[in-house]
Amino acid sequence: MLAKTLFTIGVFSISAFADNDNSPRCSNATLRGSYAFTAQGFTVAGSPVPPPLQGPFASLGTAVYDGRGGVVLTASATFNGLTQALPPVRGTYQVSPDCTFVSQLENGATFYASIVDSARELFVIQTTPGVIASGVALAQSGPRRSGSEDDSRPNACRSSLTRGVYGFISQGTGAPPTVPPPAAGPLHGVGTVAFADNGKFRLTAVRSTNGIIDPQPLPLTGTYAYTSDCAFQMNFDVVGFRFNAIIADGGREVQFLETDPGTTFVVKAKKQ
Repeated sequence: MLAKTLFTIGVFSISAFADNDNSPRCSNATLRGSYAFTAQGFTVAGSPVPPPLQGPFASLGTAVYDGRGGVVLTASATFNGLTQALPPVRGTYQVSPDCTFVSQLENGATFYASIVDSARELFVIQTTPGVIASGVALAQSGPRRSGSEDDSRPNACRSSLTRGVYGFISQGTGAPPTVPPPAAGPLHGVGTVAFADNGKFRLTAVRSTNGIIDPQPLPLTGTYAYTSDCAFQMNFDVVGFRFNAIIADGGREVQFLETDPGTTFVVKAKKQ
């Protein structure tokens, strides 16, 4: 009797699981549009990167998926403290029903990723041998809301950037000549940044540079200039730091890559 009862419960449980299977179902068409991404990691022996450039790695760019299995990736990347602008490269992708996908670019780079948040965000790991790197990609157009501004129209990124203040978190490494000893080493920071219509910005941050903590929030100012509707470059006054930036999620987020020699440093900012 006990065995029969357990068998009945087991069959019922399996049946109930099958009837309530809410697992996602995706296809190549799920992945469509432009995504801004940042990635961090390392390149080691066996990677396609030459030995002098092997070490800390970071990148910032966009991946545009056509919904039919084709992708174009454009990025700037920092290899062991040297930033290079990479030419656009085409590739292919294949989405599985469980909303994971694989991608291969014409330059040989390969990736495995998970589609999350109704395809608004991608979690990505690079699977190229010798490369240990992962990152997050976010749709550049924000979610559509009834009666809201259409984030896909030209200059929508520019107008959204100056509406509000962004909180940010940053992490990476800094080395000479940009970051001299004893501060050279791991570098993290948290703060806020606001962009004005006149091309200027104001930033406040607390940083830990190789374990040396800013005694109080550090105020910094600078200028920015657009390189496209949704991308811009930043130049800091006094300290002279330089960053590339890409606007994502309809202006609700901005992603940054420092381009100064010796740095491998990314920043993620979200509107407060």
